Amino acid sequence: MGIRNYIGIKSLTAERKKPLIFAVIFFIVFFCALILGSEIQKTLNLDLKMGWGQDIVSAAAVILLAFFFKAPKQLLALEKPKHKNWLKYTIIIGVAIALWNFGNQILSDDPNFNRGLEYYLFELTMPSIAEEIGLRGAVLGFLLYYAKQSCFSNAKIWLIIVIMAILFGIAHLLGAESFIEGLKAFLMTFSAGLGLSWLRIKTGSIFPGIIAHSIMNVFDNMLGYLLW
Repeated sequence: MGIRNYIGIKSLTAERKKPLIFAVIFFIVFFCALILGSEIQKTLNLDLKMGWGQDIVSAAAVILLAFFFKAPKQLLALEKPKHKNWLKYTIIIGVAIALWNFGNQILSDDPNFNRGLEYYLFELTMPSIAEEIGLRGAVLGFLLYYAKQSCFSNAKIWLIIVIMAILFGIAHLLGAESFIEGLKAFLMTFSAGLGLSWLRIKTGSIFPGIIAHSIMNVFDNMLGYLLW
């Protein structure tokens, strides 16, 4: 069965006007809200090491804006997973990317698996919720409406997924200290973006993506802490 017939596309029943334009608007809103949230956290001078502010503000901004549109839950895929094997796919994708990152950390010059409590609380919740709602929820949601209403072929839908994954990978290059580290970060997050977008379309829900994303973020460090 081609991806155009997956439940995450076939279940999109609402008609959307200018979905491509709104995909771009939500993308801009998401990243502007990230910057705003980061600045708010700095202004409040909170004793926090992780980027709580940016993820809370970006997720809230996307959700609030989405509710100005009809069927917002369908748009953001805030619905129960519709595929019977959703949990299996979730675990496979989450663990596979986490193991890849674990291998990268072991091969690095200074692997660091000794993370504090705040790190695990943050990585288990904030990035997965904010990025899945903002990127795989709203942005990909509008793009999927555009694809369905334009009768896109399987190849064109996969092209959308690849473009989304590239943008996801580029967004994670900011903290790279060298070309090699940046390349590793891009390849891993690009692959994660492919898997998470496919998971949203396959299951018709972003909840599996949120779970898989959380696994990606913490399983590698937990494994390293236990074994290294």
